[in-house]
Amino acid sequence: KRYGAYAADGTIENFFVGAIFPSLLHQDPRFFPKTQGSFFNRAEYAVTRIVVTRGDSGHSQFNFSEVFGSAIASGISTYSYHPHPGYHPGQAAPYVESDRTLTNTASVWGSQVGYDTITLVVKEFWPDIRRKLKKEPH
Repeated sequence: KRYGAYAADGTIENFFVGAIFPSLLHQDPRFFPKTQGSFFNRAEYAVTRIVVTRGDSGHSQFNFSEVFGSAIASGISTYSYHPHPGYHPGQAAPYVESDRTLTNTASVWGSQVGYDTITLVVKEFWPDIRRKLKKEPH
């Protein structure tokens, strides 16, 4: 059940962050790697893409799609199907109304945004890592 809940979290979040909000807000949800610069410069760039994105015009803007899309997805999961922290398979009542709180929603939201941040850093450096593993020239 937990695996199903986390799979649903990711699906709902991807739908809001990658399709619904970008379409409504005219934002580009794609990540464009920097590929040049120092490690720290590139890592900083990747991390900031959580809050900065390109609009359809090509200009940088606040990433409403990521921030609000993942927040809404977190609210949907926390208040509808997420089992509470003390849930054990086979237990009669996996959902406790008192666990449907803003604190739990914020925790799910933070996890989703953190995971998305790590994903962007990996996307930034993956071409370099792959090249090193295959020992390809630049």
